Amino acid sequence: MGETSLSEKRTFQFVCKYFLLASAVAFFGWLFETLSFVILWQPSDRGMLTLPFCYLYGAVALAVWFTLGTPFSGNMGKLYAKMKGEHPSRLRIAACAALMFVLYFAAVTLLSTLVELIVGLIFIKGLGMPLWSYRNYDRTFLDIVCLDFSLLWGALITLGMCTLWRLFMFAEQKLSPRVRAVSAIVLASLVLCDFIFNCTYFFITCEELDRRDFDVLDRIDALFQEVGF
Repeated sequence: MGETSLSEKRTFQFVCKYFLLASAVAFFGWLFETLSFVILWQPSDRGMLTLPFCYLYGAVALAVWFTLGTPFSGNMGKLYAKMKGEHPSRLRIAACAALMFVLYFAAVTLLSTLVELIVGLIFIKGLGMPLWSYRNYDRTFLDIVCLDFSLLWGALITLGMCTLWRLFMFAEQKLSPRVRAVSAIVLASLVLCDFIFNCTYFFITCEELDRRDFDVLDRIDALFQEVGF
């Protein structure tokens, strides 16, 4: 009984830990997109939440962490160790490190594009929620993913997993179990309420526009025209 309780507590702490890490990445993703629009185009509310979070970034970060790790830790770190060998020369270490960055960039680019495609198919195609569109860009697939942006995300994720992710992990480890749990529960409750509110508002608004006869891509295009694209 005691072992079961301890296991449940560890599982709960594990979930809280990675939810907070995903939220930290989601905030920086929201901040990055918001500042990008302010500097390059014009101010725009980013993400589907009222709160300053874009959880697509958090989802990608967790997918990358659990499948690949960083260039020198996790599964990629194991590959790096095998490539170096037991007694590598400095030249071999440098060559292996450079190759790892290239491989990691390619892997995270493919993985992030896959996550973006899946989320887009669910929310944009499936639910008709115009979260984003690459319709005005070349080299796109279903206007949900774009080669140019996939390469950009790959570079940013590679950089972020080597810098910001390590900082987030360090900061999160300083939290006590109680603070971690309370923070995760409060934030998750706020995010859930925000998500339900925005989904409800969106679907009510879509009904007013006769959503059944309004094609998804036309709706997205109209949204971009309204913000001046």
